[in-house]
Amino acid sequence: MRLIAAVLAFCLSSAYGQTWPAKPVRFIVPFAAGGSGDIVGRAIGARLTQAWGEQVLIDNKPGAAGAIGAAAAASAPPDGYTFLLADDSPLTITPHIRKGLPYDPLKDLMPIVAIAQIEFVLTVNPALPARSLGELVALLKANPGKYSYASAGIGSIHQLAMEWLKQLAGVDMVHVPYKGSGQILPDVIAGVVPITYTGFAQTMPQVRAGRLRALAVGSARRVAAAPDLPAIAETYRGFDGTTAWNLFAPAGTPPEIVHKLNAEVNRVLRIAPVAEQLSSNGLFPLGGSPEELARAMRTSYERWGKIVRAIGLKPE
Repeated sequence: MRLIAAVLAFCLSSAYGQTWPAKPVRFIVPFAAGGSGDIVGRAIGARLTQAWGEQVLIDNKPGAAGAIGAAAAASAPPDGYTFLLADDSPLTITPHIRKGLPYDPLKDLMPIVAIAQIEFVLTVNPALPARSLGELVALLKANPGKYSYASAGIGSIHQLAMEWLKQLAGVDMVHVPYKGSGQILPDVIAGVVPITYTGFAQTMPQVRAGRLRALAVGSARRVAAAPDLPAIAETYRGFDGTTAWNLFAPAGTPPEIVHKLNAEVNRVLRIAPVAEQLSSNGLFPLGGSPEELARAMRTSYERWGKIVRAIGLKPE
């Protein structure tokens, strides 16, 4: 009887995977609209919509450095129609600095596929008298606590990278948290907050328009899309304030759906116009298996945990 039940369950599960999706699919992006998550979600979602004949909807749920959106995805029915498209912030950073999260990122979410690495840019309002990272550090050292920087929230990659940079450079800045990077740039452009560390995709158009001044990129090496911008790591060895957009499902989602979606996203990432669209926005296509993403998440979880402890970051 047990064998018959197992065979029946396998057949039903396989059939479910073959008929999925039968209605629109939702990708929860746990940040405000206008950021690199929207670029990734819409680039991938448009191709999946074409392939499936069912629409992929981007659902922005900002707040608490991505924790609100991550919690919504983790608690969604595991039926293959709600997924989480998130960077490291709510999954490998926030758990180290927030108690009582309504989800466990390592247990309540199933890794599906790594999509794209995010490049970040350290930028300032053009009125700030700093035209390089060295000049900014000198300015901050001469004026401890006078200047502020904007981030996408407490526990965001933006804040953690800036706090790490503060420690390495020996400077003091005031943290001003926002609900998402899409809301940061207007205030930095207006001079409300003079310094920020935001995604390449939404930042560089403002830099090219002269509304912001870029000082350095946050990766371990220079970015092909902006080769004249130095990497922070050229001055502070070991600095790597990047993250990646990854796709997850609520725990319990049928494995057939997880593997089907993994295969579809890997296929889309190999489409030249998609790869070019991502790369031109400072997003580097990744791909891979669910198992590879699971290993990368564990490594990232441990890495950011060490950095949080090293800089003594506490909830504000």
